[in-house]
Amino acid sequence: MKDSPIEQILLRLYDSIDAGFSYRAKKMFWIDDLFPNSNWNFKKKEIKDSFKTLKRTKFIIEKEQYDGSVIISLSEKGKLRALNIKFRKLANKKESWDQKWRMVAFDIPNSHRKGRDAIRYRLKNAGFHELQESMFIYPYDCEKEIRDFINLFKLEKYVRFALIDFIDGQDYFIRAFKLG
Repeated sequence: MKDSPIEQILLRLYDSIDAGFSYRAKKMFWIDDLFPNSNWNFKKKEIKDSFKTLKRTKFIIEKEQYDGSVIISLSEKGKLRALNIKFRKLANKKESWDQKWRMVAFDIPNSHRKGRDAIRYRLKNAGFHELQESMFIYPYDCEKEIRDFINLFKLEKYVRFALIDFIDGQDYFIRAFKLG
């Protein structure tokens, strides 16, 4: 399924920008200025309309600076939407396996139940397999998505991410992920 222009904009902002989730652009920019060398399959009007929608729905924030440039930032709502799209894409990730496992383990107290439920839901929907309750495994790189998600929900104290070479009984997981 092809991403909508809104999803592509959110993903490109997310992917092209580190922790700040912001981008400095000229005032009255065109999408080509924001994402050079992009191969957009959308008309400029669709993209402009999508930016207006993202701004209206508060997924992005634009702030004009003293020098006339504009800071385009993903709001908290925009970060969550971009991360949701990234997690959805993890479920369909197909690449060469590097023989390493990514493990996410967490012990999140009831006071942060919303975050615990959110991470469990996203991990399952992204195709992670449960090793034990609150311990999940995945064969492909996903560290950025996990770290960004736990930072967004302020769960850093409760979640651990590990890169490991071997898991007892891993033949089951190799078959489950269709790696071999």
